[in-house]
Amino acid sequence: MSPLSVDKWMDHFVSEVAPDNDPRDVPSASERKVVSDYLHGSISVGEAAVTYTRYTISENTTGDVWYLIYHIAQSLPETQDRLIELVRAISALPNESRTSGKVQLWGPATLADLHGDLRDHWDGQSNAIRVNPATARHREFVDLTIFVARLRSEGLLRTDYFTKALMLFALESEESVQVLDTYLLATARYLEWAVQDVFTESHKECVNPGPLLKKAWEDGGMSRWQLWKSRMAVLGNDDRMSKETRDAAKASLARMVEVESVAAQ
Repeated sequence: MSPLSVDKWMDHFVSEVAPDNDPRDVPSASERKVVSDYLHGSISVGEAAVTYTRYTISENTTGDVWYLIYHIAQSLPETQDRLIELVRAISALPNESRTSGKVQLWGPATLADLHGDLRDHWDGQSNAIRVNPATARHREFVDLTIFVARLRSEGLLRTDYFTKALMLFALESEESVQVLDTYLLATARYLEWAVQDVFTESHKECVNPGPLLKKAWEDGGMSRWQLWKSRMAVLGNDDRMSKETRDAAKASLARMVEVESVAAQ
């Protein structure tokens, strides 16, 4: 990880990205320096977790420990390995609370905040690409989704919300070509890390099926998993999709077939 790329991104984040959000969420200079030093390899993950959360308590008005982390993850995906280790280290810290204002707990309890914060941010990114298909956020949305899937695979995020949302938009609904291309690529990348979880979740009760799933049920009782595989196969050969998306869809279909075969043994 190039120190220059992290530092340039931090400067861009403070001047261009953070001002568009609640100014209270903007991480302090101290918080940014700790994370930057950790990504540069100047300090250990344990030291980063302790120091970063200490600054979050003392200098950040909302005590939002995750805001900076998921923004880096979606903008600099090459940092995700180290960021996941940082999330794990923060979740292992002893409980600690602010002396005033919002109570902030570390330890396993803080992963519930991670779920809520990530869900809200992911929804915002998702809405942005659907409202404005030309937005530059498409690649960031895919990389954010990969980060979510990787946190799930590490046991740091326990929720089926993202599976439901991805499958609804990518495989159970009709979207514009550009939006569908983004959702399909994000879904395929998600399946690289979470295919077993997705397979398990496909057998749970479906409360809000998408229009294509409703039609499949009406026409012949196709299961969610069957529809998802069918759509992945069709879209993986759809020339309207980018080559990257088609290739990722084909690879994901192979994973889906494999996990189904193992389950049937």
